[in-house]
Amino acid sequence: MEFTVFACCLQHEKSDTALGLLKLGARTGRMHVIRMDVTSQEDVDRALKFVEMRLPKKGLWGIVNNAGRYRAGFLEWLSMETHETVSSVNVLGVMRVTKAFLPLIRKSQGRIVNVSSILGRVADPFLGAYCISKFALEAFSEILRFQMVPFNVKVNTIEPGNFLSAVNITAGIDSVNATTRSAWDQLDEPVQKDYGKSSLERQLRIGELRLALSDTDISCVINAMSDALVRLHPKKRYIEATRLDKTFAYCVRFLPTMLTNRLRLLLHNQLLNFYGTAFLFGPETIHNNG
Repeated sequence: MEFTVFACCLQHEKSDTALGLLKLGARTGRMHVIRMDVTSQEDVDRALKFVEMRLPKKGLWGIVNNAGRYRAGFLEWLSMETHETVSSVNVLGVMRVTKAFLPLIRKSQGRIVNVSSILGRVADPFLGAYCISKFALEAFSEILRFQMVPFNVKVNTIEPGNFLSAVNITAGIDSVNATTRSAWDQLDEPVQKDYGKSSLERQLRIGELRLALSDTDISCVINAMSDALVRLHPKKRYIEATRLDKTFAYCVRFLPTMLTNRLRLLLHNQLLNFYGTAFLFGPETIHNNG
């Protein structure tokens, strides 16, 4: 099945991914790369005009909302500007793009695919800003799904697990640590005193652990996107995560909150106790302990 694709990138002439797409477009004539910042209404309107001028006769079949921002840290550690930036991309950006292109999708009776996260179901206490935005995206997708039923438009949600290293949200452990330390350094002294320096070290260890345990193969997520676009009766939600993450997501949904909170704390503590020292001091320690 052949599609004409309009790939919207924030840095359409600088990133390796965008350059690769441009080369593909030069060969096939069916790949267009557009610079678009989802937080800019002007950019979105410009992209809409670009697409409308180059649409095939069958129209626009689908939108895949995949832009995202990621930031770790306690809620109190992050500035309001950081919270606003994360939500402006992960929630309002999706709404802005969807609203602009929705008339075209209604006309074709096509698909809207929103890439959320397993953390739109399970709140991670160390990823507050990100979880808040993904919970909001889940609500937006659910509401839009019901509203589009009369127009025969299907709205699907993809909920990936931990693919940090694969999608290059972070450049590595040094980047994770630098971001966390920067948030800590900007706190007022009384707040630092209340949390204690040990909370910073714990955050650093969790960030390192999360990156080290992330999956590098995103083929399941790509396959889910394709399935949501072309399958006659696609799933409403695609959970593309580890068996452990899926199990915990169902536990959070059906078990009492008190029990799931204890399970969450137990899981974090067990992981930190098992991996924490090794990841904190690097590969040599892992080798010596193995």
